[in-house]
Amino acid sequence: MTGFRVLVADDEPLARAMLATLLRDAPDVSGILTCADAEDVSGALSSWAPDILFLDIEMPGTSGMALAASLQAESPVVVFVTAFSEHAHRAFDIRAADYVLKPFSEARLLRALERAKARVRDLARQQPPAPVPPEAQAGTPAQAYLQRLAVRDSAGTVVVKMTDVLWIEAQDYYVLLHTRQGRHLLRATLASLEERVDPRQFARVHRGALVNLDAVVGLGEQASSGIMLVDGSRLPVSRSRRRLVQALLRPRLRR
Repeated sequence: MTGFRVLVADDEPLARAMLATLLRDAPDVSGILTCADAEDVSGALSSWAPDILFLDIEMPGTSGMALAASLQAESPVVVFVTAFSEHAHRAFDIRAADYVLKPFSEARLLRALERAKARVRDLARQQPPAPVPPEAQAGTPAQAYLQRLAVRDSAGTVVVKMTDVLWIEAQDYYVLLHTRQGRHLLRATLASLEERVDPRQFARVHRGALVNLDAVVGLGEQASSGIMLVDGSRLPVSRSRRRLVQALLRPRLRR
C-alpha cells in the first residue's frame, strides 16, 4: 500500500506545524491534515478518513488518550506524540503503533511513521472480503425500504425522495442530506438510516457517509482517491468497505 493520509493533532501551533513539516515530505505520504483538538479530529475522521493519526495527549476538551480509546477497529493507526512519559503503558494497551516523547529527532519521528505504515499494511492484509448484505442477496422488494424522508426547515416540512439524495453525512446526532436540490439537516443517526435504505441503492463508504450508488460517476483505483459524485463531491472509501463498494459500483460505471 502506498499513498498514506496522515492526520496531525496537537493544540500547540508550533508543535503542530513542525510535525506536519517533517511528515509532509516523508516517503509514501500522500496528504497531511492538521487539527487543534479532539473535536476537529472527529470531524476529520469522518470526512477525510486518514490512515495514520499523530496525536498529542494533553489537548483541550477530550484528551488524545480518550479519543484514541474510542476509535473503532477500522480507524487510523495511532502514534502518540507527547511530553508525558507516564501514559506509555496505557497507549500500548489501546494498540498505539508508537509513543514518541518530546523533544524528539526527525529520525525518531520517521521511525514512528514507518512503524505506523507497517501496521496499516498489516491491517489491510488481515481484512476479510467484505460480505454482500443479506438483503441484497435475498432480492427484497424495493418498496420495503425507505422511499422518502420528511425534513423540517424554516419554511416548514419538506419531503425528500431517497432517489434525490446523493449522499448522507453523519453530523453527531444528526445527518446532513446532500440532495440534488440542496442540503437538509435531519435528526437521526447514520446507522439508523443505513438499516432502512435499500442496500442495493445505498452503501456505507466509511463511518461518516452513506452514498447513493447511482450518484457515483467515478471510482479511483486507490483507497486514497475514493469516489466522485455527480455534484463534484469526492469521498474517501475505508479499507474495510472498499471491496464491497467496488463490487457494487463497477457494473454501474460500465453502463
